[in-house]
Amino acid sequence: MPDLKFNVAQLLRAEMGTRRDYTFSEASLALDATLKLRDIHGSVVFTRTATGVWAKVKAQGMVQLTCVRSLEEFDYPVSITFADQFHSVVDVFNGNTLPPPIEDDPFFLNELHLADVGEALREYTLLELPLNPVSPAYQGQPVSYTVQSDGIEDTVAPVTQDEPTISALQAWAERHNKRNRRI
Repeated sequence: MPDLKFNVAQLLRAEMGTRRDYTFSEASLALDATLKLRDIHGSVVFTRTATGVWAKVKAQGMVQLTCVRSLEEFDYPVSITFADQFHSVVDVFNGNTLPPPIEDDPFFLNELHLADVGEALREYTLLELPLNPVSPAYQGQPVSYTVQSDGIEDTVAPVTQDEPTISALQAWAERHNKRNRRI
């Protein structure tokens, strides 16, 4: 498991607005059961806020994806930039438990005042990945599909204007157009 946890206890004792800058690099970070972010390097800037720290993260890495056109694996470069709040759960001065924030799905500092940037990076990287990844070797090439069907006739019955569904639709459209012209 990568160690992308930063101790911000001293920053929590500082005035609001105080900043700390860090750089990091990791070999890999598991994104889910099959995907991994590799060759990770980046920077994080922590800023003291009223309820914890604000983290601004910039990171780059590689994810091995499967091309939807060729089904071949390829390396996909990822560049992630995000900023998010990490809320304190324990008061750094007296050790009392703090009330939870009102926002949905927040990031928290743990009881040792560690900010887990790895978890935030994992979530933001998953949002950055394409839904249908295409290998660079196949980008810009037209897609052609061939479909063969057994037992399906090539002839399709033509639609005529005499069918009741078409005439009912035409009557509705005429009524709708008359009503809209009055307004």
